Amino acid sequence: MLTNDIITDRLIIKSMREEYSSLCFSIWLDDEMGKYLSDPTRANASESYMNFAKGIEDDESWYPFVAFLKDSNEFVGTGSLVPMEDSTHWDLGYCIHKKYWRQGYATELIKALINFGYTQGGRKFTADVAQENIASNTVIKKLGFTVEKEGCFNKQGTDIIYKSYIYKLNLE
Repeated sequence: MLTNDIITDRLIIKSMREEYSSLCFSIWLDDEMGKYLSDPTRANASESYMNFAKGIEDDESWYPFVAFLKDSNEFVGTGSLVPMEDSTHWDLGYCIHKKYWRQGYATELIKALINFGYTQGGRKFTADVAQENIASNTVIKKLGFTVEKEGCFNKQGTDIIYKSYIYKLNLE
């Protein structure tokens, strides 16, 4: 769903548009940056997956975003919020370009997404993180999320299954 830009100290977070799909694929399908995502590997990406952004501007079921540096407009990463059946529960996803790892951009992006979701009625936020993704587990815990339960997810088009923590943040 299209929204106004979200501005933080260092980022401009824009609603996803079809024209940004190649930026998304540059990290999601990268062996290192996309390793712990449920997205497929580049070799296993289906045609429908590669066309995920067709008509995305009109999709009202979720809020996909692309983040850029405020001062240079360089691509930093992606984030998304998906309102669940209970409109107060929102699921969160994110991926940061490795050029910007360990510089606080994931924290800044996630905080901005939570603030946006809160203004839209979100009060419980969840994130599914691979247990072996140490960096992402650290970031999400730093933001006050706690483990709600353990689970697992499959990397699309592969036999890779990651054990995961399903984190929650209650803001009621």
